[in-house]
Amino acid sequence: MAITGLSKWVLASADMSGTRAMPQADIIGMLPYGVTSGTERRDVSEVLDLLALAETPFINAVGWGPESSGTVIEWISEDIGPGYVRNMSQPASGANSVIMGSIDGVDGTELAKQLHEGTILYVYSSDVARQGIAVVVSEPANTSVLVSYLHLDTYATGMGSINVNTNWYILGNAQNEGSRPGRPKPRTRVICTNEFTILRRDVAITGSMQKTAMYAIGSEDQHQIMLRMKEIQRERERMALYSIYSAKTSVAAGLMNGVFGFLTTQTGTHIDRTTKTLTETAFNTVVTRIWESGGRNLSVFGHISQTAKFTRWDKNRIRMRVNDTLGGGHITSYLTEAGIEVDLIPMGNVPDNLLFILDTSRTKLRAKAGRKALLEKLGKMGDSDDWQLLSEFSMEMKGYNMGQHGMFGVLI
Repeated sequence: MAITGLSKWVLASADMSGTRAMPQADIIGMLPYGVTSGTERRDVSEVLDLLALAETPFINAVGWGPESSGTVIEWISEDIGPGYVRNMSQPASGANSVIMGSIDGVDGTELAKQLHEGTILYVYSSDVARQGIAVVVSEPANTSVLVSYLHLDTYATGMGSINVNTNWYILGNAQNEGSRPGRPKPRTRVICTNEFTILRRDVAITGSMQKTAMYAIGSEDQHQIMLRMKEIQRERERMALYSIYSAKTSVAAGLMNGVFGFLTTQTGTHIDRTTKTLTETAFNTVVTRIWESGGRNLSVFGHISQTAKFTRWDKNRIRMRVNDTLGGGHITSYLTEAGIEVDLIPMGNVPDNLLFILDTSRTKLRAKAGRKALLEKLGKMGDSDDWQLLSEFSMEMKGYNMGQHGMFGVLI
């Protein structure tokens, strides 16, 4: 490449007038005075600059549960209800019949099992700013409930109609002395299941390659095995977060439900499919609903571009931890307006439209018995050695169907 106007960048110290001989120079390709490409010794550091892929914050947070010998993993879920019901239609003024609607995908028939003859309810009619205490006067039939309002002070007087989807809070099942046995109302148990996923990596090296000395590599076979194990660890993290269930067949590999797979089947205010720009208000709404449903030990997992937005909100709610190696500090948690502190886990190279708020104490990875991380050297076949690396595992996510985890799905 010719460079004009930069005489000092030319080989200026060499006297080109012919009074001195041209010296040899450390310039590859400038023959015959330069270096023939490939004949020079390269200075290769004995420490490889490799990406450390073993950092898997989600797996580190949830950990591993007991191994399973089943074809799938299963657990039983039994929801006693949220402690309130909602009216599906607007009762007329003074009407005693209330039709129960669904809440977060749970049918009104199932929610009505929280009610008995004698159950005391509190309701607030926002359209007329009136409060009422009501008692269920007969065993509910399916979703139809008959109530009688108790006129305590003037709370229920003039209550009028009650808006659709108003919460009727269950205070308790009050009975007089000498009461007779009532109807038991066991809840329907749900069997939750998840498929196993098998991740695989292969290493194949000839006998000659194994004996060839390489810069920075003590043993090529061990080096390749180490890198493939890092790849599998990264993929276990990704599958645990983003995979969707697909049953194993003779022609298709099984896929487990990851966090996204479980939560994308759910509805309710803890699953936000409309917010595109993450705001403090939207985040508080989701976290509050999760907390009301029993979610505790909450951690936020998302792309760093999303977790970074927490620093733009109320600075007094940010919790920092001193970073001794770099000075200063880094954000570790955030105190929501509801008084709930959540841990923030920024992640890189993951989908940035998804943000998960998870109760990590209710989630565990489950490995197939003896196949959590399996390294096997295969039978000898020719002048090469083959290894297979396998990991067969699934994930148990308790409370996913009870509103104890949440997510944002369409962030930008």
